[in-house]
Amino acid sequence: MSAMEEAWVRRFSGLRILLGGLVLGVAGVGPLLLYIAFGPADGNPIGLGLLAVVAVPIAAVVAGVGVIKMLVERFARGRG
Repeated sequence: MSAMEEAWVRRFSGLRILLGGLVLGVAGVGPLLLYIAFGPADGNPIGLGLLAVVAVPIAAVVAGVGVIKMLVERFARGRG
């Protein structure tokens, strides 16, 4: 692994990546939920729905990477 790759790997912990994924998911779904709660009854938030449809899978992948990195960190710490 090159020095630059190792710097990126060590820069973000698994927990930080997991929390970033969760924040991304909330940021993608939050506007739609707020519109549903406080918007007009006859509104049609297509853009907010598309934002949620795109953000949720990306957030799930990022959170999954964070969980995997947390597991790798835990097992690597146990060996070292």
